[in-house]
Amino acid sequence: MIKPRSSFVDTDIIRLHYLEWDPAQLNTAQEQSQEWDNDNIPLILLHGLGATADTWHLVAGRLYKHSPVIAFDLRGHGLSEQPETGYDLVNIAEDVVHGMAALGLGQVALVGHGWGGRVALALAARHPALISHLVLVDCPHVEPRYWPGMTRERFLRGRGDQERSLSWNDFVREMREEMDDFWTPDIEAIVHTYVRENPDGSVEERLGLEQQRQIRASLWDDRALDYYGKLTCPVLLIPAAAQPRQGEDPPERLESANEFAAAKGYMASQVARVISRCSVLWMPHTAHDIQLHRPDILSQAIIDFMAE
Repeated sequence: MIKPRSSFVDTDIIRLHYLEWDPAQLNTAQEQSQEWDNDNIPLILLHGLGATADTWHLVAGRLYKHSPVIAFDLRGHGLSEQPETGYDLVNIAEDVVHGMAALGLGQVALVGHGWGGRVALALAARHPALISHLVLVDCPHVEPRYWPGMTRERFLRGRGDQERSLSWNDFVREMREEMDDFWTPDIEAIVHTYVRENPDGSVEERLGLEQQRQIRASLWDDRALDYYGKLTCPVLLIPAAAQPRQGEDPPERLESANEFAAAKGYMASQVARVISRCSVLWMPHTAHDIQLHRPDILSQAIIDFMAE
């Protein structure tokens, strides 16, 4: 993996950690894409819930040959400041805006994965002049209140009601159950950044349980469907799902992986209809963590989208 520059930016509201992949790191001019020049719009990458900026290593290592790339650790995640409150989507989107301003960035292309996609969506709807392109990677487009069988209590609970401490081996075992088909030492190094090590050798998620609950409560209360009609930039949706067949109804429940994938495809197809400038890259048979599972396809899709 290409090693990015790790740094911090202090805004008037929060201290954010970020990783930067700079095209100036390229060894020779020949390595730079013929499409790259000093005026290329920077790419801002926003990770999913519980992850860190490091989740973008495999993608950013391809993208930075075309544009400068910056990935933030969002509020409460990674090495960024972890205040007790302020975890609603709008507030976190404003964190990113303030971070961009402190770094002297103007208009950018914005890529968000999962929950980070919802942050990106809120940012683009609130500050359209700042965003040239928007890419939503397996973003939950519809509020969980509309998911079949979902209740607020169940959604806020997430994985459990108590902080969990696991051995590193147990944590890796859990992660591999979700990613066994594409697990590599590089991915293990990436997910290692999602947790902190305790003095007794155990690990626990960097994002605290109370912060997770606040984020989930914001997702439950948020009105994502109000944002899509406000988008003015080109938008690329990349769901980890197949394109629904014409006339196909959404699943009546969400219990199996296939039902979740079908629901994601249905939601993406409905959302695409209300976005004025929208394209969709359907990625069936792909894990939620597309940036880890299929980084080559994802990075090329972003490059091609920005070149249109």
